[in-house]
Amino acid sequence: MDFAVHEDGAPAWVELTTPDAETSTRFYGELFGWSFDGAFGGQPQSQLAVDRGRPAAVVTTVPGAQRGGWTMYVNVADADKALEKAVAAGGSVPTELHTMGSAGRSAVLTDHAGTRFGIWEADGHHGSRVVGEPGAFHGGELITDDVEASAAFYAQVFSWNLGKPYGPLGRRDWRLGGRTVSVLLPRPPATSAEIPSYWDVYFTVGDAERAAEAAVRLGATVLMPSTEIEHGTIAVLGDPTGAVFTVVAASH
Repeated sequence: MDFAVHEDGAPAWVELTTPDAETSTRFYGELFGWSFDGAFGGQPQSQLAVDRGRPAAVVTTVPGAQRGGWTMYVNVADADKALEKAVAAGGSVPTELHTMGSAGRSAVLTDHAGTRFGIWEADGHHGSRVVGEPGAFHGGELITDDVEASAAFYAQVFSWNLGKPYGPLGRRDWRLGGRTVSVLLPRPPATSAEIPSYWDVYFTVGDAERAAEAAVRLGATVLMPSTEIEHGTIAVLGDPTGAVFTVVAASH
């Protein structure tokens, strides 16, 4: 990916919601080498994941949740205007815009198809300060059933446009100002229709197969084994709380 996390319309950071913070922090701490600082944004239930001294992600405890889940947040200059654009484009706002202390303001939205994502208006916290390095956020990929409707929604909200299809599955790059900020994947034939559209989050690793093996030893489930794609080699995993994520060893 080719984006700056502070740029308006670019992915800013990712958040894990989990029913069991101890299990989640132990898993990602051992898998990616993250350490954790408490009370992110003045919220006692949220912890900042730190990678070699730099913010990498946020882990938020949701007591009673059935499973964990990752959410990608997109940076916006004005959260109120972004919410208006999302609703006008057919999205909804299941959680209200709220202030995270001096860190910034955020809200979780769903797009026209009910796919969950977030927006982030930065104040003191400008998102991930490490991107594309081993153990860090790499980027997001939207798995969708309706490419044209998805293209229209995200163009209206974030001014993204889609590049041309490439590869056997017809992936397409989301572009902002001529740079790739995310990826779109039409639902692959092998993916069950019962699984709703979703934003997948990718984390960079040195070796996808070894990372998957390490994740399994730590309690993860392999949902798709190490597989070569156009951008490198990936493996799709479910962490011990059920949160789905992908590791990628990017080709250079």
